[in-house]
Amino acid sequence: MAKNNPAGAAKKRPAGPPPVPQKRTPARAFLSVAAAAALDYALSWMLFRYFHAPAKFFLIVPVMLGVGYLMKRAAAGRRERQAAAWCVVFACLLALALVLGGKIDTAHRAFKPLFRSDLGYFAGFAVLFFFAGLWAADVVRKHPMALRAGKRRFGAVWAVCSGILFLCWIPCLLLYYPGNISPDSVACLIRAAGEAPLFNQQPVLYILSMRPFLLLAGAAGKSRSFGAALFLLFQAAAMAAMLGYLPAWLMRKGCRTWVVLPVMAYFILNPVFPMYSVTMWKDVPFAGVMLLYLLQLFDIVESGGQKLRSPRALARFLALNVLLCFLRNNGYYVVLVTLAVLAVVYRKFWKRLVPAFLAVAVAVPVVQGPVYRLCGVRPSPFAESVGIPLQQIGYTVAHGGALTAAQAAFLNRLLPLDEMKRAYNPFTSNDIKFHKDFDGRFLEEHKSEFLKVWAEMLPANFKGYAKAHMMETVGFWNTETFNWVLYYGTPESFLPYARSKGIVPADLFFGKTKLQSLRGALERNFTVLQNQIPLLAALVNIGTLFWATAFAAVLLFIRRKGRYFLVLMPLLLLWGTLMLATPTFCEFRYMFSFAAALPLTVLLPFLQKAPAQPRGAEGKKRAAGENKNQ
Repeated sequence: MAKNNPAGAAKKRPAGPPPVPQKRTPARAFLSVAAAAALDYALSWMLFRYFHAPAKFFLIVPVMLGVGYLMKRAAAGRRERQAAAWCVVFACLLALALVLGGKIDTAHRAFKPLFRSDLGYFAGFAVLFFFAGLWAADVVRKHPMALRAGKRRFGAVWAVCSGILFLCWIPCLLLYYPGNISPDSVACLIRAAGEAPLFNQQPVLYILSMRPFLLLAGAAGKSRSFGAALFLLFQAAAMAAMLGYLPAWLMRKGCRTWVVLPVMAYFILNPVFPMYSVTMWKDVPFAGVMLLYLLQLFDIVESGGQKLRSPRALARFLALNVLLCFLRNNGYYVVLVTLAVLAVVYRKFWKRLVPAFLAVAVAVPVVQGPVYRLCGVRPSPFAESVGIPLQQIGYTVAHGGALTAAQAAFLNRLLPLDEMKRAYNPFTSNDIKFHKDFDGRFLEEHKSEFLKVWAEMLPANFKGYAKAHMMETVGFWNTETFNWVLYYGTPESFLPYARSKGIVPADLFFGKTKLQSLRGALERNFTVLQNQIPLLAALVNIGTLFWATAFAAVLLFIRRKGRYFLVLMPLLLLWGTLMLATPTFCEFRYMFSFAAALPLTVLLPFLQKAPAQPRGAEGKKRAAGENKNQ
């Protein structure tokens, strides 16, 4: 037998039926069901307890059914260690944010103490979010959207989508003529008109883009209000073109109509977009450019970096980088990190990429520094970039934190300590930096000393620094924190100053009674949306928008599409800059880019390259079958 069995030959398995998996015993099955039911009840009870909802039978049963369904689907999905690890990390972070955010009371300006019960809430939310993450990852895995070249004419589809958005948004300009004008807007207008020197606190590019419309209005014998309305008409058209590019881009990628129509509905029916399109803020065009930037990054990643070899495509991409830098002062940091990561990931093209990227990285600070100074443009105040340190110092002073005599003397020159203690507001740094006794010039002349004092105070006041930071940024990471979102026309309190600068609201078509009725209906309906309809309120909650983006990034890593994280990275970098320097605790317009990119964020984990099709009749038949199933 040994001679007839050559070395290395596989031994034959004995004939017989395949092994049958062992079935669970009735007792074990009963224990599993009982444990799942107990966990379901505990999680449901926790939700009612945490949100102070009445635990009525007719309310808790649907919640238990929902939680039970989530647990069942999560258990039935594919078990992967990588997916579980990512979901554990995400679930713990989101649960921690929810519990800590619940301790911050914006109404009473207080940080409530932590209790042992909060550990239970943290554990419960972490488990719940873990199940939700596993279920979502399984849904994404089972429902991929294969990308193929669309057959429709891209230019025509883009024009139609943009035109529809523009027509749906313009009534807001007529309703609030000459548009939604805030104090920041008037500051831009008077600089655009040459009545005040240019000031880079409001980006110079945005201010200069207003000037042609003001000059045109003046040449036609019209008022400044008319010029402002012309500019906002142009801004609405530009935003319609930029946001309308997304549905056209999706159709060019081969997405079906049932995917594109909800995207259009989101831009039309969400009141944020028509109202923001006619609001004079730099954040509005910045969000449109950011969306185009993300789509360009997707195309670059999809091509494996080959798209950057095209001079035309590279020029378009660099132009978007420059626009981001000049439309928001923190845009430069977003662009700088993004370009550095791109250069590393696609280093095989370094001869083309490095010179181009360095040109942007060097040219922008040169223009915003020496060139602006030569042109008489005042730089943005240093206080604007140190809002968080000012708040941490303010908290320390207001709560009697540890200060050396030298530190106290330095801070007293910046703002008398008694005044700082009274002025400190845990949810905005504006009350300190805009205080009448705040010495901004002293801060400008002693930047390094200020940062040194702030850093030296950190070890002795670490707990206070952490609380101050969380209270100043709570809206950017807590899904339960809300603040105002829309700016309606020109408020009565601001109207006298606006009139003195040539901004005079007018009723063009409706009549005073009808106009007030329409405005009141819009404002009431949005208040209901934000405060009484949770699913819709999430669309205008910046904490939810951030976590949705972060979860989309997690799903990309779970699906082993890590390079597509580059598409979402600029948004997360933007959030990071706000966490370092936000002047207020919750400002939707600072995160408007997240809202504009939300359809892409949601779809991104589902999108994937279509598999290569075999040639010939068999390939055509298979492709037709896949198109039918999609």
